[in-house]
This record gives sequence, structure tokens and C-alpha cells, in this order.
Amino acid sequence: MSYRVRSSSVSLQRYLALSTAIFASVAVAADAVAAFVGDPVRDARCFAKCYRQIAAEQPKCYSGCLNERWINKPGECPVGDLDSVASLDRPCLEQCSSDDSCHAEYKCCRHSCGITCQQPVGLADHRQGLPNVPNVVAVSDYGKALVVEWSAPFPGTSAGHVTYVVQERHHVGASYVPERMTTWAMVTRTDRTREQFRQLHAPGRWFQFRVAAINENGTSGYSPPSGPFFVEIGPHVDPPGPPQDLMVSSLKWTNKEYQQCVLSWTPPAESVLPVRKYKVFISVRDGPHVYHKRNVVPADILRFTIKKLNSNSEYFLQVQAISEFGRKRFAGQKASTTLKTKGKKILNSKPITGIKIVVIGDPDSRNLINARLSWRPVTMTLKKFYYTLSWSSRDCDDESKPLRARTEVPYFDLFSLTPQCEYFIKVSTTFNGSKYVGSFNFTPAVLKL
Repeated sequence: MSYRVRSSSVSLQRYLALSTAIFASVAVAADAVAAFVGDPVRDARCFAKCYRQIAAEQPKCYSGCLNERWINKPGECPVGDLDSVASLDRPCLEQCSSDDSCHAEYKCCRHSCGITCQQPVGLADHRQGLPNVPNVVAVSDYGKALVVEWSAPFPGTSAGHVTYVVQERHHVGASYVPERMTTWAMVTRTDRTREQFRQLHAPGRWFQFRVAAINENGTSGYSPPSGPFFVEIGPHVDPPGPPQDLMVSSLKWTNKEYQQCVLSWTPPAESVLPVRKYKVFISVRDGPHVYHKRNVVPADILRFTIKKLNSNSEYFLQVQAISEFGRKRFAGQKASTTLKTKGKKILNSKPITGIKIVVIGDPDSRNLINARLSWRPVTMTLKKFYYTLSWSSRDCDDESKPLRARTEVPYFDLFSLTPQCEYFIKVSTTFNGSKYVGSFNFTPAVLKL
């Protein structure tokens, strides 16, 4: 989830102007830009350090601060061996060389199994030159925004200019479940001790906030998390909007009878509650009848392969987003599109040649004849390959029904043929986009050995 935060504070506007000037300057090194984007504590520290500089000097001060090494961050490394530090229960690593290599307030700490970035201890103890740890005083629902308030540094604290980084975590649900909370994410940096967040006003969610006070020397750490705050869902909740960008692609033949395609989409543009799943509806008309199929797709999958599509058919395809809250289910508006499948493949027709038939063995006690039909192979490929045979008879007293068979070799034995009957045999196969067909008429009585 992404949030857009508005702040009316003059200091924040000044901060944005300062940041714009810095990025416009070609003197900003790549590592400074990376630090600005990915390390809110380093960024806030440099902003506080350069806050009282004249406007013309601020960009140079700010970029210089981002580039300088921050060696001695506040706090101490955890004391104890590998077994006593829960965050070190991993294979031995050499992750850093100094505090400057570590993100945010983390320090580079050596231990019996390497050297890694660790959360420092002792930050909460008041240290000269650092602002004390703030406390979240209140979280309020103002109808269209959440308002968070926190304490300022103690009066008389010589901490210089102090700025604040606010983080949140949340989960959706009727009941608060700590294990379901997201990881902490920054929502703003501000110089005020009260901010409102319109885009965090999301019904059905539990929120927690924490705040770090930062000056040019660093931070004493984040405040304890606020108590869980629930944004009421209200009596009426709008279902999710229709999925976006519904598209059919990759229409292709899977065999000579059926085709398949991929139906894809993107999440709804608006959804008060998170989408839990999608329903895919497939409808096709076959003469006077309309057939429907329904499939359920998890929320993290935005595509569905539709198989066994008939040729020369028009399909009506729909996708619907479904949200849930407790036992309540909210079905959104369907997005729809149509698909017209291709006509049946028209294969090039080629003859099967070299067809001949000979009698094998002597007539049996009923004077019925056995014969072998053979033909020239279509291909010598070693891949599994089949010929299809069909044969029927006429002018026979027994009126035998037409028969079919398959063979992997270019011959086929026919048994118990009536001597005076006339037989019609057809051999066919497909290979490399061409259909091969051969036919033969014969009367067993005139066959030779």
C-alpha cells in the first residue's frame, strides 16, 4: 500500500525546496542520492544540521552532510556473545566496516561470529546533545484523516533543531492481531509535533505509530508504539471497483481441436478493503444454449489461462474483484471483454503413396482371408508418430460396421476378410502442418499372395 501525505508545515515546504535544489545540482554524488532515498534518519540528521544555514548555502551543506561518513552513531553495541543476541542467530558475516555502513540508527558491531549492523542499546537513556525519545500522545479519527500527536523534547534541552520521522504499521481485520501487522514504514518527516494523514484513513484497518526525534547528532531512537487504533468500517462500505486493463493475449492452438489464451488484468483503481480474490467468468453460446464457467484466482495472481476453447466461437469473459471483512463479503463490479476464436486449421493436403495390399497366410476353415496393407512412410522421424486407419465393407451378407485403428508403423494387418466383399480403406496422418491421406479399394478374392 502506498500513502500520499500532505503537510501544511512551512518547514516541510522548506525541506522539499531544499531537496529539489539538491537533486538539481550536478554536484550531488550517487551515494548521497542513495542515502537520501533509502535512509530517513541520515536524511533527517542532515536536514537538521543545515536548517539554520542561509538558503544559498543549504544545498551545499546538505549534499556534503549526506556524503560525509557518520562514524560514531549514538548508542552502544549489544553486549554478550552470539547466543545472547537474538539478531545474530545467522551464519557468520562481515556485513560492515564502520557505523557509516549501517542503515538508519544501526551501529556496526563486532562479535564472536563476525561483524554486523545491530540495533544499538542505551539510546533511550538521555544523552547530552541528543533529543529525548518522544511519546505518541494521541491518535484521532477526524472523519477524513487520522491525526497523530507526540511530545516535543523536554524544555531546556539543548538539542538544536529537531525534526521527526513518523512510521506506521497496520493490518486489516475485525480484531487486532499483532502477528498480522505489516513492517514499519515511514509516512512523513516533519518539524511539527502533530500531523494529519488523509491517505491513512482506511476503514477496517488497525494502525500503530511511532516517532523518532532527530537532530544533527542523531537520534535516541523510536518511541514505543502507540496503542492499536481502529478505523471504523461504518454501515456502508463500497465494494472494490472493476479490475483494470482487462486483456486477452497468447491465443494459440493446443492441438487440432482446441485453442487456449491468457486473460490478464490489473487491480481495481479503488478499493476500500484489500482485494482477497478474483472471480473469472467464462460464457460461450453453442446453438440455442449458453454455457458458463467460473474460476477463483488468488489476489496476488493477475492472470488466468483459459483452456479448451472451441474454434469459431465467441466468448464473453468477465473478472470481478472480491473483498472480505470478517464474515462480510463485498463483490465489485465486473470488468468484461469478448474473444472470438480462430476457425479450424486448414492443413495442406498431400497424398500417402506406395499403397499396396497382399494376402498373408492361407484362408482359414471358414475360407476367410488375412491381408496386409502397407504404404510408403511419410517421415522417418524417431518421434512417436501415428497413422489413423478406417475401413468399411459393402455388398456383404454380414453388413459389418465401419472400423478404426491406429498404428505407429507404415503397415496394418486385416484379418477375417470375406472374399466376395468390397472393402474401402483410408489412411491418414498429419506432419509438419500438412495432412497426408491415402485410400484403397479392393476385393479379397482377387488378391494375390
